[in-house]
Amino acid sequence: MANNEANEAAMDSPSIPSPANEPSLEKTEQLLLHQISVIEKRIEEIDLAQSASTNSIPPNIQAKLYALRKIQLEIVEREVKFHLKAHQMEVEFQSEFSECHDKIARIVNGLDVPELVESNPAPNDVADQPKGIPEFWLTVLKSSFLEHMIQAQDEPILKQLQDIRVVLLNEPVPGFELLFHFDTNDYFTNEVLKKRYFLRCAPNPDAPAKFNGFEIYSCEGCTIEWKAEYKRVETPGSSFFDFFNPESMTNADYDADFNEAIMECDFQYGYHIKETIIPRAVFLFLKENINLGDESHFTCCCDRCVYIDSLDDLGPHPQLNVDDDDAQTPSSEPCTTPNVEEAESASA
Repeated sequence: MANNEANEAAMDSPSIPSPANEPSLEKTEQLLLHQISVIEKRIEEIDLAQSASTNSIPPNIQAKLYALRKIQLEIVEREVKFHLKAHQMEVEFQSEFSECHDKIARIVNGLDVPELVESNPAPNDVADQPKGIPEFWLTVLKSSFLEHMIQAQDEPILKQLQDIRVVLLNEPVPGFELLFHFDTNDYFTNEVLKKRYFLRCAPNPDAPAKFNGFEIYSCEGCTIEWKAEYKRVETPGSSFFDFFNPESMTNADYDADFNEAIMECDFQYGYHIKETIIPRAVFLFLKENINLGDESHFTCCCDRCVYIDSLDDLGPHPQLNVDDDDAQTPSSEPCTTPNVEEAESASA
């Protein structure tokens, strides 16, 4: 328990400075000593609280609580079975949604031209209309919280985006795949850019109380076959298309916790595309006031995010006063991975 709390306290410490802006060695040592003292103090508080709590409970009550906890763990085990069954049903039902998404794609890309209602006197001459709905998916993406990922050089490419789909998978492991369909363009030869997310549904043995259904544990992008005449800036976070190369967003110069936080941001992007952008694309295009739930759940406020432009509104980080034992350590808590079942129930 003490080790878990130590890890949590360490994650709450200020983010690691970049190599280009390293503080002095003396300041770094002071900061580390302060962090260690905070962690040790917290561990002592937890140990004292646990000791007092255990000693105050009579043995016969402790036996009852032990039995109740075993039952609680049985509930978690049955929740795992429930979520696996629910995912299987969703996989089987996805063809029903595909029919509707097919109709949207045909209208957006100009393959179908719907009849106008009588209340609209505008002419319905196909020759007078542009093909489909120009820049539909670019507008949808810029109407979502992923707007900060789209750079100026990305917009001409995203204008060629014809459709975004999600395919739910059960084999070899549960997961989902995002498919971005592009028209023939001057930038790359791929017709479809893919990104797959892998899910797990199992409680953490050290923290079973935190189990809440499926969670993403890994993802896999694709190789974009850029055309030779198109010059790109190969800086991580400088393009929306870095999304398809998640490995490029991590940095070997930083520790595992830092890189894990970056990937948690990426997992949040994937869930947002699956649970909001695809099923609510028309509402986003029309800028209707759709309910996205808790706004903070869909806003990346992580100071480790590779899309640095998204941090303009956050301001400078507070300075830590190492001389003040009661000073509050500034929070650098990373974006947490959204829970699949919560998002699915919201979209339903």
